[in-house]
Amino acid sequence: MNIRRRPAFTLVELLVVIAIIGVVVGLLFPAVQAARQAARRMQCSNHLKQNGLAPHNHMDVYRSFPPGYVCYDESGNRSMTGGWQHGQNEMGFNWVVMLLPYVEQPALWENCVACAEDFRQNHEGNPADHCEFLAPRHFGRQQTMASYRCPSAIESREQFSDGSYGLEALGKGLNYGASLGSTNMLGWENPITKGSFGTFFTTQEKIAPPVGGDGNRFQHSKGSGSQDIIDGLSNTIALSEIHGVPGNGSTSTDILGARMSNAMGGISFTTSLASNSRERDVIAACDEGLPATNGTNLQCTKDRMTGNVYAASRSYHPGGVNTLMCDGSVRFVSNSVNLIN
Repeated sequence: MNIRRRPAFTLVELLVVIAIIGVVVGLLFPAVQAARQAARRMQCSNHLKQNGLAPHNHMDVYRSFPPGYVCYDESGNRSMTGGWQHGQNEMGFNWVVMLLPYVEQPALWENCVACAEDFRQNHEGNPADHCEFLAPRHFGRQQTMASYRCPSAIESREQFSDGSYGLEALGKGLNYGASLGSTNMLGWENPITKGSFGTFFTTQEKIAPPVGGDGNRFQHSKGSGSQDIIDGLSNTIALSEIHGVPGNGSTSTDILGARMSNAMGGISFTTSLASNSRERDVIAACDEGLPATNGTNLQCTKDRMTGNVYAASRSYHPGGVNTLMCDGSVRFVSNSVNLIN
């Protein structure tokens, strides 16, 4: 009886097959990673587009975008954004909280209004201080809602705390900042350099009730109207990406992305530096000891005493940042765009 042997793989053939599979996986892996990154970038773009509806809904009600933030402090403090221990105690709310009713966050908005009413009759006030401290809501400590975060960014679970700057326990994680213009914190003072958002700076008599003010620290209608955006809505940046330093603990001294703070880099950026610039941001609170990084450079210089502070738009996307224009469209702006001064 003849027994027929079934042919089998030799060891060499098996090794060749394994090698081929390894090569195929090696070729596919970058493609899979690129596809995932493209999907995250698209989701990030969609978040921006959704957020782009909010300023226009706000404009329908108040005929303007919200101001970047409200300040009724002395003139020398008009660019400073610390807490009462740092001498900034006559401030109002910023654009992030003013848009809460238009991004489907009624509960957070009610908490904000409750805080505003609690110190409405006071002469002094600083929402980043008062609302965070006020029990039981502690408005401002919570992490940023998902619609204000980019999926490509590293999620920041820390709270910003810096006693020397007078601010503590502020939730971080905001990944979209408002454009304050093309220079620095005081760019709003010049019609040529101002951005779509800027400081509404006014006198104490307009805000503080003890000296005749109405106690309104929102001033919804004092932002930019469509007639103020002279380059056209489709040519002017409204929001772009920002991100902070990933921390290793429960607190961070990096103010980037701290949504209750009115600080540069906390809720805003300027175009004085190109997107993802390797040049240092100059901001009021940061970790100056950070090592150099590739790509999205997060090194910084601390400046708390002048208005010459600025932060670039930054992202974890290769090659550029997602940017929302004032007409609601979203564009991907390359890192290689030349700045015109």
